[in-house]
Amino acid sequence: MLVCYIDESGDEQPLRTPTDPPVLVIAGLVVNHTRAKTLIMDFLQIKKEFNPVIGSDSVMLSELIRFEVKGSELRKDIRSGKRRAVRRAIGFLDKVMNLLEEHGVSIVGEIFIKGQAPLKRWVYSDAVVSIAEQFEAQLRTAQVEGTMILDARTKSKNVPSVHTVTTQRFRRGGDPYPHLIEAPVFGHSDAHVVLQIADILASAFLFPMACASYCNSLLDNVHIDSAYDIIRDRYGARLRLLESRYLNADGRKVGGIRVCDHMNRQPSLALYQQMDFVYATAASPLKRVAADAASR
Repeated sequence: MLVCYIDESGDEQPLRTPTDPPVLVIAGLVVNHTRAKTLIMDFLQIKKEFNPVIGSDSVMLSELIRFEVKGSELRKDIRSGKRRAVRRAIGFLDKVMNLLEEHGVSIVGEIFIKGQAPLKRWVYSDAVVSIAEQFEAQLRTAQVEGTMILDARTKSKNVPSVHTVTTQRFRRGGDPYPHLIEAPVFGHSDAHVVLQIADILASAFLFPMACASYCNSLLDNVHIDSAYDIIRDRYGARLRLLESRYLNADGRKVGGIRVCDHMNRQPSLALYQQMDFVYATAASPLKRVAADAASR
């Protein structure tokens, strides 16, 4: 069985102040249930390695599980320009990236770049439907069943998020998701550890990559920082290889991470656009830190 864990970064609100997130990321991390436990145990070891407060063998497993490394804090460290903080954040993300590759994880998702007009009211629920369609295609190809676990918000937000998928499963004319064993369910990150990894995917990888790729025309926003270029340049190509891609009815290759750019109408491929990035001649402290992290 495959399990798809979904988390988000950003919000649906329009751009009004310099602190508003310019993008909304809704990302799913798909893992085979036979690999999930090992994935979790390896991730817990990474948390211990980079956080001395929980690194002791005397720390209870329940404490280790509840302790979260938030993706928003990692990207805050990266744009801080502080050598030690940047080195730690990059080192942590390197380990997580390796973990995703080693455990055969695939990624799906929707990214919305905000423009002058507000996002649609049901943007989150529409994204869940889109991810469910991608996940169903993946399940059909693998000839296995699967389930979706979404990071819980509030009941007033949770129910509309999955209502469309729930009703579609029982509509006349057949179930469009025959390989889903149940409508998407909700979990909390302190109980479902893979949701913590999904948060890092959405918030520490895809969110800064989207800001760096699509939002440079914003002149006054705290989330626009050249430091984010290192995330795209360092991990973009590797993340692209993890996308769950498939052929649709028209024979076109679709799936993976889809970007809807309401700001400048750029294509999804711009998320992974590679910039010239030469460590050996790097002039900025940030690039020197990246080189340090690469040599570790």
